[in-house]
Amino acid sequence: MYCIIVMIGSIKQRTMMKINIAGCLVGLGLLTGCDHKISAEVPTGDLKSQPEFVEKTVIGYSGTQNHKFLNNYQVYSEGWDTLAQARFWQDVIALSHDSMIINVACVRQPLYKVSTTEWHCQTELEKDLYKQNLVINNSLDQNTNIFVTSGKKFFFEYKKALPMISQALPVFEKYETDPWYAQTILLIESPGKTEARSYAGARGPFQLMPYVAKKYGLVVSKYQDDRTDLTKSAMAAAKLIRSICIPYAKKILDQRSISYNEKDLWFRLFVMHIYHAGAGNVAAVVEKIAPTEGGMPLIRQMWQNEARGFKNESQNYSQIALASIINFDRLISQDNDTVYLVEGDKNMKFFHEKTKICVDTLAFFKDCLAAYESDLVEGTIPFDYFAARVSKVQIDMLKYTGDHGESKYLSNILESERMYKLGNELMYKRKFNDAIMVFHLGLEKNPVSPATYESLVKAYRSIGNTDLALKYSKKSKELSENPDFFIR
Repeated sequence: MYCIIVMIGSIKQRTMMKINIAGCLVGLGLLTGCDHKISAEVPTGDLKSQPEFVEKTVIGYSGTQNHKFLNNYQVYSEGWDTLAQARFWQDVIALSHDSMIINVACVRQPLYKVSTTEWHCQTELEKDLYKQNLVINNSLDQNTNIFVTSGKKFFFEYKKALPMISQALPVFEKYETDPWYAQTILLIESPGKTEARSYAGARGPFQLMPYVAKKYGLVVSKYQDDRTDLTKSAMAAAKLIRSICIPYAKKILDQRSISYNEKDLWFRLFVMHIYHAGAGNVAAVVEKIAPTEGGMPLIRQMWQNEARGFKNESQNYSQIALASIINFDRLISQDNDTVYLVEGDKNMKFFHEKTKICVDTLAFFKDCLAAYESDLVEGTIPFDYFAARVSKVQIDMLKYTGDHGESKYLSNILESERMYKLGNELMYKRKFNDAIMVFHLGLEKNPVSPATYESLVKAYRSIGNTDLALKYSKKSKELSENPDFFIR
């Protein structure tokens, strides 16, 4: 592995450390990518006459439905999408868990992207020296606080949140609460999930604490937890925001004679901070800031200040909300009035209709396979649907490679490696049963892959099937002791 030696330290002390040059080159690529503006399509026409909702035709693997969503034109008309923090979290949300972004904490300026494995393989001293080197090379103040943020793509399942949003909006309207909160909370708290539980004890799509849920009539017991019911939890969240969060937001702002409009985006973000951190903590940080006006300046000051329980996680909350809104808008607007939940189907539809010019057919097929793999990992399609669709693409691929003299043997090996990687992605998301079936697909292509057998062992152990775990452990050991069996 190629390395460079970097000298870091003061006149009194200089220290040497090794930095992987490949990781640095990846980081340089990230810096280039972060220089351009990232946003969804900005609404055209008179912004004041923009409709409150947009209607979309959503096409999934099981059929077509019509849904409505909030129109977030204020994000773009007021320039929230250009803020460094919003752009940073867009990148984090789109980044796989195996990568991390080293960034300037106070303004979320990306410096480098590094491999998660490589970063955690370093000692704490090496990590500190790495950060110091970035401070020096970027001409930053010596006291600059540097964060390392891992990719969160695995968590933000926007496609699975689509029908949940459409179902929750009318619940908020029924209880006379701004439906904007329903959509935004479902995009950031536990997008696409109803069973999610936080370390603090919050649970469900709106991440309600037990005492809050009970306050608004939900049952939370050993045998029943209404927080996992979308409609019931939406009702409780709507009541909480209407009767607690918004009144406290008004009280805090009124005490400082700060004017507001409840439909203003900054006011909504302010309310979201109360929903997340609590009114007392928000009041404390406002007291520290001592603002004389609201708007974007107040929200940005909240990102820079801490008080009581209002710390880094609370600062990030509205930043992540903005990034999620922008990413979600990009998802629902990329094909005009239609939203394709299954990216693989969308690609194949364009291919068969010849509406997309294909320069490299084999590369296009590989992209389609990758799209179906992402669809499975994201949970937008079940395994049976995935297997059937992938089989059709592979048939087209084999026909193409046969016509062009490609080796079927090599194709099987490559496909086995794809299934191995996909299975491990599913394992990371704790989708063990899907992972097991994917590993078996890989073994059909290459039945002598020790790595796949080892992953099967872990998967079966995870679901408590010790007999099959032992069986495949023996198989892996047998192959490892007989390397002549390996397909090279």
